[in-house]
Amino acid sequence: MPEANPARGPEPVVVERPTSALAAVIRRRDAPTAMREDLEGWLAAQGVEGEDLQAMLAVGAERLLVYRKLVHNRLRSTTREFLERTVARLGTERFARDFEGFMEDRASHTPYLRDVPTEFLEWVLPRWAEDPEVPRYLPDLARHEVCDYEVRNHFSAQAHEDDAPTGLPLALDRPLRFHGAARLMHYEHAVHRLSTAKDDRTEAEAEPTHLLVYRDDRHRARYLALTPFAAALLQALVVDRMAVQPALLAAAQALGEPLDDDKLASAAELLADLAERGACLGAEPETA
Repeated sequence: MPEANPARGPEPVVVERPTSALAAVIRRRDAPTAMREDLEGWLAAQGVEGEDLQAMLAVGAERLLVYRKLVHNRLRSTTREFLERTVARLGTERFARDFEGFMEDRASHTPYLRDVPTEFLEWVLPRWAEDPEVPRYLPDLARHEVCDYEVRNHFSAQAHEDDAPTGLPLALDRPLRFHGAARLMHYEHAVHRLSTAKDDRTEAEAEPTHLLVYRDDRHRARYLALTPFAAALLQALVVDRMAVQPALLAAAQALGEPLDDDKLASAAELLADLAERGACLGAEPETA
C-alpha cells in the first residue's frame, strides 16, 4: 500500500485496470447490482484475475461505480441537451432507460461529445419506430433537433476556403458550392412547425416534408420548405455534387416528369434565392 503523506493525506490508489473490465463497468446494465452483490465473482467473470483482480477489489465496487456514473452523466447530459424537446415529450425515465440500452448494446465510439447524440439516434431510432408507445413524429423531431444544433455549430477546418463565396456565376457544366452547414432533410411529419417551447405537447402533422436547413450570417439555423422538384434538385446538387445541367435532368427524372419551362424557371428562382440567403456560394472553380 502507498504510504500516507502527512501534508496531503493518504495517496490515491493507483492500479492498472484491464480496459475490458472497465468497459463492462460502464456499459453493463446489470453492473451496479451484480458488483455490489459479489464484486470478486463479477470481476472474475469479466476475465480479471491475479494482481489485477486484487487491485480492483481494493478499489471497491462503489468507487468503480462512481466512474460509471460520471461517464453516463456526461454522455447522457450532452445528448439530452441536443434533444431537449424530444426528451421532454418522451419522458426523462424512458430516455434514461433507452440511453442505458444504448450504452450496453453499442456505447459511444467517438472521442467528441458533440457526436454522441448522433450515435444515440442511430441506435435508438429503429427501436422507436417499432414501439407503439413512442409518438410517430418523435423520431423526426429528434433528427430535426440534432440537425438544428449541427447547423448552428458547424465548423470546418477549411471554413475560410470551402465556405467562402467562389465569385463565379452559375454554369450549367459545373457543380455549385453550398455552405458546409447546409443540410437537406426529409421528414414524414412537419416537425419544423412545432413550437420550440419545452412544455409544448402539440403533435406534428403527418405531412411529408423536405427542408433545406442552412445557417444565416448570425449563425442561426434557418429552414426553407421545398417542393418535391426543389428537393430532388438539391439532392442532386448538394448531396450528389452533380453539375447543374445533369442535376436538372436527374431531378425531373426522379419525379417521372419532363424538364419543362416551368421547372427551369422555378430552379432559376430557387438558386437565386439560395445565393441571396448565403446558402449557395456560386459555381465551383474548374480546378475544384
